[in-house]
Amino acid sequence: MDSGSSTPIGMPQVVILAGGLGTRLGAITQHIPKSLVEVDDRPMISHILDWISLQGCNRALILTGHLGDKFEQYSHDSVSLTFVREPVPLGTGGALWNAVDFLEPEFLLLWGDDFHPINYGELVNKHREEGNLMTMTVTEGHESMNLLHANNRVVKYNKHSMNPDFNGYEAGTSVVSKRIVLLFGRDGKWSWEDTVYPKLSGKIGAHIDNTKFWDMGTPDRLSKLREFFKTERPSA
Repeated sequence: MDSGSSTPIGMPQVVILAGGLGTRLGAITQHIPKSLVEVDDRPMISHILDWISLQGCNRALILTGHLGDKFEQYSHDSVSLTFVREPVPLGTGGALWNAVDFLEPEFLLLWGDDFHPINYGELVNKHREEGNLMTMTVTEGHESMNLLHANNRVVKYNKHSMNPDFNGYEAGTSVVSKRIVLLFGRDGKWSWEDTVYPKLSGKIGAHIDNTKFWDMGTPDRLSKLREFFKTERPSA
């Protein structure tokens, strides 16, 4: 999966949203957060952290909520971890605002139930070269579409209603300026996607990468992810 692109100097902090309730996984997440569910005999988040380490990232801020106490004994060999827990469920946007004091000026934003083995160097280079406030990885190879991109920009997004004009799907890895969090942040529960993406329509950079990504949000998807790790071992 190595495209030959060099790693940018000073890779950003990684921020992982790992506070979801995992309700679609039923009994699997009754006593354990989604990110700690085992995949190929290791917690899901370990696979994510292994990949970010291979990409040159050495620090991660993990935002927890549901059963966040289960992370208390968790660590990783090559990535320095900081945990911030939501006092109550705050949604993706609320979780970021709750941790705003821990965010670096620029960070890679990931989802704790997705495995997305892309080349971070290409994404970060594009983000910095274009001077974007946010650059989103977009795939054109997904089974459904939730956004419209044109001229290297995301111009429309709606995860709740599919549009026949849509030509891409958010693939789960973005580079974000903290300035956006400061601009839109507020107390209480709110959605990062539903709030920020429409407000920044036409200003979000679109980084096209059709590398397959894995979402373990349902029992069927979790089963497919487990099969993937049994048959393939991602490498940088």
